[in-house]
Amino acid sequence: MEPPAGGGGYGGGPPPPSKGNKEKKKPKGQDEGGDGKSKKFLERFTSIRMKKEKEKPYPSHRNSTNFPDNSNPLQTLQELEDDVVLQLFEKMLDDMNLNPEKQQPLREKDIMIKREMVSQYLHTSKAGMSKKESSRSALMYIQDLKSGLGDNSLLLCLESLRVSLNNNPVSWVQNFGAEGLSCLLEILKRIQDEQASLRDVRSEHEIIRCLKAFMNNNFGIKAMLGTEDGILLLARAVDRSVPAMMIDSLKLLSALCILPQPEDMHERVLEALTERAEMEEMERFKPLLDGLNIASPVALKVSCMQLINAVISQGEELDYRVHIRSELMRSGLAKLLKELRNTENEDLKVQLGIFDEHSELDSDDLRGRLDDIRIEMDDFSDVFQVLLNTVKDSSAEPLFLSILQHLLLIRNDYDARPQYYKLIDEVISQIILQKNGADPDFKCKHVNIEIENLIDHFID
Repeated sequence: MEPPAGGGGYGGGPPPPSKGNKEKKKPKGQDEGGDGKSKKFLERFTSIRMKKEKEKPYPSHRNSTNFPDNSNPLQTLQELEDDVVLQLFEKMLDDMNLNPEKQQPLREKDIMIKREMVSQYLHTSKAGMSKKESSRSALMYIQDLKSGLGDNSLLLCLESLRVSLNNNPVSWVQNFGAEGLSCLLEILKRIQDEQASLRDVRSEHEIIRCLKAFMNNNFGIKAMLGTEDGILLLARAVDRSVPAMMIDSLKLLSALCILPQPEDMHERVLEALTERAEMEEMERFKPLLDGLNIASPVALKVSCMQLINAVISQGEELDYRVHIRSELMRSGLAKLLKELRNTENEDLKVQLGIFDEHSELDSDDLRGRLDDIRIEMDDFSDVFQVLLNTVKDSSAEPLFLSILQHLLLIRNDYDARPQYYKLIDEVISQIILQKNGADPDFKCKHVNIEIENLIDHFID
């Protein structure tokens, strides 16, 4: 069952910021990257656990693996050595997809209780079926996905696969494995490459739901992260015309952003959003802003704000966080926030609270960088005065004046002027956010940039 997105005080989103935060967030330690914690973060953020569903009429098997095939498991277990029972017990815990917090109390039970638990699990889940038979079940789906099914047959296959991925233990998901994941992503890409009028959005959404079930364990997460274009395909499924699919995709992307390991997953998600935007020649945050539009369902607005918070909050550098937030605000979020704050929904209010709190703390950090100068970042006069004070009586002062003078020379064209400023803003952002640590020693005085072509591109 999926708990509300706003539960737990912070909606399962980025952790609440503390006043002790500094300009640079504390780097993640090696001890934070355990597999169990990755799964815990994924489940907490996106409520990825789902109700078990009845299988639809499509051929499949619901068997487990890694357990011996015995007609009387209790009798066999009584004959096994304690070490063997403990090995089976650990396999049972892994197969049940329990996080470390839930596993620990079970490990503290005595050996007799563990024998009984393993016996009951073998009996109730039919986990004593042979690995060969279980493998055939997953293999059947893979073969069907490779066979080029028609739209209706494909949809039935995907619906049944989703139920199997949700209801079967992790060992079944492992049998489906990287090969099955590759089949799903290949079909998803083929659907997304179709013309909009020809896209099979029902199957596209069902694949996203299959991926959601597949990634509900450490094995599935690692397999997805190991693909070349898996995250990009999730980003391409962020489609305002299919709200339910967009919500599922946003939840997965948000969950990936906050995984403790590997580090900087938020950058991979941001890169996918950027690449998708380049493919469709639009601003990279446009799909999220479309999802926050007044006409969108509230659940979609909540999911959009979750991803925005995840992308921003996971950045360790203050420059990065300020830049992304600024880009969102000037792209239209500033106007949308006024309407969003008037929406009576607790989950949305939680996400807006996270956004505001992180923004306030970053503003405090920025003021600290400027020697605690009191400044309103949204006030033109305040910002200009601080800039002037920082360069006054220094070698940068005449250069700052030259920049201002050049800004006055931008041609007085109603359509072109905003695009010039947009270009200048982008260039400055790239300079400020460079991460290679190189000193800004610009030996080349002339930079060849085809300004007119860039401006025409922005206008288009």
